[in-house]
Amino acid sequence: MALVKKTVELDQDQINRIKTALKAKSEKEAINAVLNQFDIDFRLAEVTLENAGSFDFNEV
Repeated sequence: MALVKKTVELDQDQINRIKTALKAKSEKEAINAVLNQFDIDFRLAEVTLENAGSFDFNEV
């Protein structure tokens, strides 16, 4: 994992809630945990859709 330093504006209230919910030691840890989970969910969705295939229905 490559780490880069960024200057961004973030909602402090959201960061505080996420940090508390995850019992993270730092804001950086909390934000990285959320980014990691989103990335995992996104990649799972991509694989699911890629391998979904199609269905052929015949009327009876």
